[in-house]
Amino acid sequence: MSKKNIGVITVMAVALLASACGSSNDDLTEPSVGAALAENQSSLSASSPYIATTNEELEAIVQVPETETASLQVSDDFKFNTSHRTTVSISMPEAVADKADVSFCTDYNLLDNGAYAVNYDSCFLTAPLLAGEFRTQLNLVNHHTKVLGVVWFEDPLRHPQYQEYIFE
Repeated sequence: MSKKNIGVITVMAVALLASACGSSNDDLTEPSVGAALAENQSSLSASSPYIATTNEELEAIVQVPETETASLQVSDDFKFNTSHRTTVSISMPEAVADKADVSFCTDYNLLDNGAYAVNYDSCFLTAPLLAGEFRTQLNLVNHHTKVLGVVWFEDPLRHPQYQEYIFE
């Protein structure tokens, strides 16, 4: 490439950059797109963390009740437990020789006919029933005050058996 071509390309690049930046005759009171303007904060609103809002204006917008949490007393042995531990057991002597599993579910309803409508997606534990027996400890969140144990038999002719556990 010759020196003449390099000079022409350089002049074109400088002209392109200058035209992309805009002219110097722009009105300086109007910001360009994307520019940020500084807010003028009055001396009254200087103590407020909200820009251009006085404390009086803020109180008119939002009513915040006065509270004093500093005076609350909590004993050293206070524990805010979000769950409770309980023991559940199933004993089915008639299932000693059968293969079966037991599931524990939290979302269910007792129907008028004595059957249960169970949301099986709410079952959180499934384990084998061994010699007709099962016993375990469950850790349940506090809003679950009851669970339903469902015994499933491998024999398709046997219907599931239900046992409800209520924790008060």
